[in-house]
Amino acid sequence: MAIAAPAVPGAAEAVKQSGRTDVKVTGLSLPNMSKPYIKEGVADSIVLWNTGDLGYLTVYTANALTRGELKRGDNKIMAGRLGQIEVVDDEVRLGLPFIFNKENIDQFNF
Repeated sequence: MAIAAPAVPGAAEAVKQSGRTDVKVTGLSLPNMSKPYIKEGVADSIVLWNTGDLGYLTVYTANALTRGELKRGDNKIMAGRLGQIEVVDDEVRLGLPFIFNKENIDQFNF
């Protein structure tokens, strides 16, 4: 498991070059960096926040703050198409990361 964007393709390349098929790589990375290894099956999936959802939530939250719809002490925000989102102290939490795999990775270009 690699925990930085360039570490996933690095680990995947090492596994690929070793010829081992009993080792799978995963981790936190960018789709474009890891796409070849996911398509080859060296990595089954990677995780990262869906940047579209993260951008949407950021703008939605900023708008709610400027309108006074989100105030100190609130523990949730209804964020449009994302539904209810948890707020802890001063953090608005998108939630679980998005799983990029062979079936969906071509839908993302970053």
